Amino acid sequence: MKNQTRQWVKGRIVEDINLDMQILIVDDSISMRRIVNKFLTNNGFHNLIEADNGEKALNIVKKNPIDLIISDLNMPRMDGLEFLKILKNDNCTKDIRFIMLTVEAIQKTMNRAIALNVDSYIVKPITEKMFMDEMLRVVKQK
Repeated sequence: MKNQTRQWVKGRIVEDINLDMQILIVDDSISMRRIVNKFLTNNGFHNLIEADNGEKALNIVKKNPIDLIISDLNMPRMDGLEFLKILKNDNCTKDIRFIMLTVEAIQKTMNRAIALNVDSYIVKPITEKMFMDEMLRVVKQK
């Protein structure tokens, strides 16, 4: 049975959120992966997988049932936009929720991500509250 909860988490009401969801964090910066990991574990999410580029992340998605992806944009081997494009063009992965978390605030890049059906585009720096509010909004859309 899925671990669903209706409780207060860090000052927010979380209703019927699957805390057992599998979340993939993709960023070439280990410090940024640690920050996102900490935000999520602080709020009850513990099924986390990490990758340092889109190519590795794509291999993980092929082998694991992923519910949510939180990805950087600028990474070696395969960037976040290419990773997003591949996922959204595949019937098996097109419905995975995808949050782009990046320092890049260029409108043209945001528009490309939106055209590829990104669920959210968050520009760093971020606070835990900002991140979790947006992450929970995206998860509740499903």
